[in-house]
Amino acid sequence: MKKKHQLEPAAEIKPLKTPDETPVPISTSRNIFVFGRLENEITLPTIKKLLRFNERDPKKPINMYINSAGGNGYNADGIIAVMHSIEAPVNTICLGHALSGACEILASGTGERVAYEFSTLMFHQTLWEAEGDITNLEIQATQGRRFREAQIELLHRCSGQDKARIAKDIERDHYLSTDEALAYGLIDRVIVHNGNPGLKTAKDKNKSKSRTTNLPAAKKTAAQNKSTKSTKIQK
Repeated sequence: MKKKHQLEPAAEIKPLKTPDETPVPISTSRNIFVFGRLENEITLPTIKKLLRFNERDPKKPINMYINSAGGNGYNADGIIAVMHSIEAPVNTICLGHALSGACEILASGTGERVAYEFSTLMFHQTLWEAEGDITNLEIQATQGRRFREAQIELLHRCSGQDKARIAKDIERDHYLSTDEALAYGLIDRVIVHNGNPGLKTAKDKNKSKSRTTNLPAAKKTAAQNKSTKSTKIQK
């Protein structure tokens, strides 16, 4: 029984956790999405995830989904360098398009390299811009040629194609369908579009139409009489 004017003991006050102290659930997903141009805001998170996933489990594959038109060539090289420096195999999957540096990333996968059937791939020599005096332009031209030679060597190692052929193909935008990319050696497998199982084909529609028009004689006559009657009413 409480005594008069006796105060209840104060409840224990627990200190609030700051956002940094709040435990965050660790995702078990090992998927990376490279969507958009290969600028720093895309490249840096991609490299961080590659290193983090490899640290958690160096034996389990990482899936990298690509839908990119390329961008900074050095950023593409940075992603490829990390992919080949970690132990975990990296599966590269093209969903829509992989152009320029994104095509090189796709072809450089250390696991299985896959592309959706209606995807588009393209590689070309890097666009090189330079300004300044003649001496500086000569320096930049030398660096541009060196970068192109590095691209040819990379695609040669990824595809097994002859360097002379790659040097010729890389001079302009070289677009490939998924079947062409498979034959070229840039990917290992094509994800085939299976269509809609519930969708009737033209052949099925013709069969259905023939079933409705080829009525038995008695029913056909009845249908014609009904049509005649309705026509007379309309008149």
